[in-house]
Amino acid sequence: MPRAVITGLGVTSAFGIGARAFFGALEEGRSAVGPICAFDASAFPVRVAGEVPVQKIRSDWLAKQATELGDREARSALFEAWERDGMLRDRKIGLGVLAALEAWAGAGLAPSNSDVFSIIAVGLEIGFLDDLAAIYRADGQGRFDWDAERSAPLPRVRLRSPVNLPAECIHRALGLTGPLAIEVSACAAGALVIARGASLIERGAADVVLAGATDSMVNPMAMGAFWKLGAPSPRAAPDACRPFDRRRDGLAIGEGAAMFILEREDRARARGATPLARVIGWGSTQDAYRATAPRPDGERAREAIARAIRRAGIDPAQIDYINAHGTGTPLNDPAEVKAIRGALGEAAERVPVSSIKGSIGHLMAASGAIELASCLLPLGRGIIPGTAHHKERDPECDLDIVGESPRRADVRIALSNSFGFGGQNAAVIIERCD
Repeated sequence: MPRAVITGLGVTSAFGIGARAFFGALEEGRSAVGPICAFDASAFPVRVAGEVPVQKIRSDWLAKQATELGDREARSALFEAWERDGMLRDRKIGLGVLAALEAWAGAGLAPSNSDVFSIIAVGLEIGFLDDLAAIYRADGQGRFDWDAERSAPLPRVRLRSPVNLPAECIHRALGLTGPLAIEVSACAAGALVIARGASLIERGAADVVLAGATDSMVNPMAMGAFWKLGAPSPRAAPDACRPFDRRRDGLAIGEGAAMFILEREDRARARGATPLARVIGWGSTQDAYRATAPRPDGERAREAIARAIRRAGIDPAQIDYINAHGTGTPLNDPAEVKAIRGALGEAAERVPVSSIKGSIGHLMAASGAIELASCLLPLGRGIIPGTAHHKERDPECDLDIVGESPRRADVRIALSNSFGFGGQNAAVIIERCD
């Protein structure tokens, strides 16, 4: 059976643009959660986030035009057109495109390819609602006036509302004309695109897959909605998110993207590519419980992990590291601990577990992708990312939680968990390519 390997990776996160910045910060144990700059949050209930400075999107795009990624003039023109149409006001687009460009270049693939299959996850289309809200509140009474100048954003709203728009922009930036599929499954989406991409390769339906996710909820309407749900930490401090800590009280919202080039292993090696890791297992389930809370017993999450282990054909004791979903919320973390214990049995006692959400925030639809990317650090360099702001052990979370400082370890096989709003559960297992 053909195996899928990762031959290219692109990352945009609060640490900056690029996988190098991402891995470097994780290796140093840094956190990038801080005051919101995207809008005036001084009177807002949520005042910190894992935010990518918006000017970096434009500056890094223009810098990449000088690389081997293609016709600089054509790509600059494309960027200007998107900016003119208001596309780049939706931060998901710029973040996703930059990650895809990096992944493509890193894999050493041709500038364009009609045979590449793409599976991309995007978040709920909340960013464009800022324009819509402005239209409705412009007359002070929330009425809609077709003739008023304030209705001018309507075409922009329509252009930016399709859920496939960020993925379509990525295809245009890379010149890809092959099949495109969209994954929308909340916070599990970024993991499920990897699973679907690897499955295509194993079934012989694709040789190369661009798989990844992009999301940004750093805008007043999205963050206000999450606040009303009681999800974010009420602390307006960089240490707001404390996964598995006894004093945890909520998540920190983040933004960013991670894009992978998945390739049939024999094809990748034949062209001289160096695989970063091999995708060997995945599993998915549904809680069918509540939209905003996991099952307290973690049972369906446990089954997702168990399915990934069975598909990988490994013993639970072979797992050397677990990148946890670890949101830092009172309900999620203990439920995930139960799921891990249930799936791994006695092996759960010895395997190191960490969450990077305290470092970059919760990237929602993109969280599963960027957290799987973080697993490449222990596989490639033997450094397990720390759990930022984890200071006090919680008896409910009694696993080997890696604290704030990264830990050195020989990691051959890593498991990444992603559990989404609405009860969508996903687990992906990757292994080092020796």
